Amino acid sequence: MIELVKKKDLYVVIRVPKCGSSSLSRMFINAFPKSNHFSVYSAVYDLMNEDRNKISSIEKFRILKNTYKRNLKNYNRLSFKSVWEKINKSVMSDDIVHGHFTIDSIKLKNANKRLITLIRNPYERILSDYNYSRNSYSNKNFSLKKFNKRLYASKNYSLEGYISYLKENEPMMSRQLSRYLIGKETVSDNLKFMNEHYFAYGVLDKIDIFIENFYKKTNVRLRNQKVNITKNKMKVSLSESEKLVISKFCEEDIELYNQIKQSI
Repeated sequence: MIELVKKKDLYVVIRVPKCGSSSLSRMFINAFPKSNHFSVYSAVYDLMNEDRNKISSIEKFRILKNTYKRNLKNYNRLSFKSVWEKINKSVMSDDIVHGHFTIDSIKLKNANKRLITLIRNPYERILSDYNYSRNSYSNKNFSLKKFNKRLYASKNYSLEGYISYLKENEPMMSRQLSRYLIGKETVSDNLKFMNEHYFAYGVLDKIDIFIENFYKKTNVRLRNQKVNITKNKMKVSLSESEKLVISKFCEEDIELYNQIKQSI
């Protein structure tokens, strides 16, 4: 006789960079104090060899080093395959799995994955990334400043120049929302996909609606947490020409964002 394995109900929080993702994960950790939480940061590792990305060998080495260091610290494992295996052995119902990972990299077994995410206006996200990268460059030591080309571009180029660098070297940045939430391949109906795959989703500028909708589904009240906010913003607004450059660069993400925002 085959014994059926009961699936575990898990909250899986997909954190898109520069979309209030640190605040989002903190909201869930605080709202479920009795739940265990497991962090996975695989996106940079998975996407560094994505088609058309031109990341230097030195930068790839840095990504590998930081990935292995984090995995060893959190799970005493090196590969993400073994990290997911360890999580699958430990995770219980109502636990939280969160981090910077894409929807197609999740390797949970025997689980009802309650996917959660927040996204942000792509114009604001690109501006936030630009400011964050400029601050990060200033805080790096000389050797890292020399080899981290994206941080160098953010500090030494205008925003339009920075986007030109991304377009040439890291074009995946143009569809970061779509890549994390939808996957490598595009779909014909974004909203249908989101409604079929996600337990709760929202936009950062309407976070109160996201919180209220989650409460109606679960009777659990999330509380907004404002953490990891970039200080010393060197650029606070966008010119019309900069908006035009971003609209051409992030066309797919802008469409996804507008569809989701209009549906809320």
